[in-house]
Amino acid sequence: MAKLRVNNRKKTASMLPCRQEAAALIAQLVSGLEKVGLAMKSRTWRREGRAGLGPLQRQVLTLLRTKPGQRARISTVANELAVRLPTASEVIATLEEKQLVRRRRDLSDGRVVLAQLTAKGNRSCTPSPDAPDRLGAATATLSSPEQVVLLTSLVKVIHSLQTQGEIAVARMCVSCQDFRPNQHANAERPHHCDSANASFGNCALRVDCKEYKQAPVAQANEAWANFTGSGTA
Repeated sequence: MAKLRVNNRKKTASMLPCRQEAAALIAQLVSGLEKVGLAMKSRTWRREGRAGLGPLQRQVLTLLRTKPGQRARISTVANELAVRLPTASEVIATLEEKQLVRRRRDLSDGRVVLAQLTAKGNRSCTPSPDAPDRLGAATATLSSPEQVVLLTSLVKVIHSLQTQGEIAVARMCVSCQDFRPNQHANAERPHHCDSANASFGNCALRVDCKEYKQAPVAQANEAWANFTGSGTA
């Protein structure tokens, strides 16, 4: 019995460093992600601040540019950018003064106000072909397998933040009603997209798809379980 207690103490002691290392690793990952976010925010501020656009204004313009007809409800803008409705309204009003956005009533529901990108607004948020893509260049230094692992990991991190209510629903494959994870035997292209009627692999996962259609909760949960339960994920 005494020998068993000694063995248990040794086992517990051997587990502590592993737990400490795991906690330290998570802390470093969080720090690294924060540094990337800070770098991109600082770069956007340096580039757009001189043009009279703040980071949030730029985000609103970029979001509208991805929407059908380049327009969206103000409540949608607030939800997807995780800001309060008054904040979104204030930013859109400022952009309207700059003639980058126009506000109008929804023809199908006069109570709803839409924000729509103007031609000037579209030009202002279109990336310049001469502008260096620092984050793209940094990502390109990874090997193809590393890029796939990074993309898959980001999908999981975003999904977790979304589940916690920290960010709005992202237009990702994993919560789309057309996503069928691990439907094919082909290890390189195991998933299926009903919208495109095509198989694809993790390298083609999308985190912001224009064709996105949010799946019902039960379907999304089942798809997520199938996606993460496979060795390919």
